Amino acid sequence: MATIQERIKELEDELRNTEYNKATQKHIGLLKAKLSRLEGDLMSQKKGGGEGFAIPKSGDATVALVGFPNVGKSSLLNDLTDQESEIGNFAFTTLRAVPGTLNYKGAQIQILDLPGIIENASVGSGRGREVLSMVRNADLILIVIDVRVKGVEKIVFELQRAGIVLNRRRKNIGIHRNNTGGIRIQKPRNVNIEEDQIKEILNEFRITNCDLYIRESIDSDDLIDFLRGNTVYAKALYVVNKIDLPHSQSDIDELSRFGKVVKVSASSHTGIEELKEAIYQELELIRVYLREKSGEIDMERPMVLRKGAVVREVVRKISREMLSSFRYAIITGPARKQSELRVGLNYELLDQDVLTIISRN
Repeated sequence: MATIQERIKELEDELRNTEYNKATQKHIGLLKAKLSRLEGDLMSQKKGGGEGFAIPKSGDATVALVGFPNVGKSSLLNDLTDQESEIGNFAFTTLRAVPGTLNYKGAQIQILDLPGIIENASVGSGRGREVLSMVRNADLILIVIDVRVKGVEKIVFELQRAGIVLNRRRKNIGIHRNNTGGIRIQKPRNVNIEEDQIKEILNEFRITNCDLYIRESIDSDDLIDFLRGNTVYAKALYVVNKIDLPHSQSDIDELSRFGKVVKVSASSHTGIEELKEAIYQELELIRVYLREKSGEIDMERPMVLRKGAVVREVVRKISREMLSSFRYAIITGPARKQSELRVGLNYELLDQDVLTIISRN
């Protein structure tokens, strides 16, 4: 009887050799469901653990450097931060996670230089499960490759195998499992997956009785990601290092199908400022400045929040007790049409807003 690893290998080979088109779409979706379920079974058999990677998150956001060994992640960390990570022209220079801090536009962004990803990292090879557990907690992932642009698909595959999906959002799907009654599906008309295929995928995950609620257009990948149960949806930038070496521009351009591409050279410091700005933009951070009672504004260290944050979050960060005494806030800022706004706790903030908190006391 074939082992789980052998069955996974067979499915991977079949997927690789099956041309994607309308006729094979359903079959490919089912193969992916089988593969995802087997990988889940395999990972549950593997023991994780180990030391050297338990670095607490700090600062306003955390960014993880992910890539094969010897692509220049440590050099990149040194360029982005004040950290001196060991550099060497051989594989596995970094045997532990090395943190540094990028100070940019008032934000303090934690950058983690992680050991190189290798094949089968998601099931434990090369301490891969420890590395990927840290990647799961990052706010942004930098996929670092060199100008040879080889193996990007393998990195993306290992991340997806570990339940980390890049540059896709979680779809609005819900499920209620039942003991009897079979499978009942509620879905809109524009779902890009047939009902019988949905049932086959559910069966692959050993679900035979449930109410499934699909509230927007999805495909088979979206459903599989949902059924895995441990899926993390992460933003990613693709960083091409050593750009000052001879390279094929067409190969680099092809990377854009995965996401935004930034070209740098850590050795000559080319493109580093552009990368800092790209990191800041992808994290969608906003800066809020507080006006003191004296009227002075601390412009050196703003309060850094995520896009969509409201006044309540600022007040809570200052003091939870202040929430009970809050009366209103006065907002001014370069992005505001009005010179001054009086707002409540649920008012959305914009970048570089200046906030004055008025309390009852």
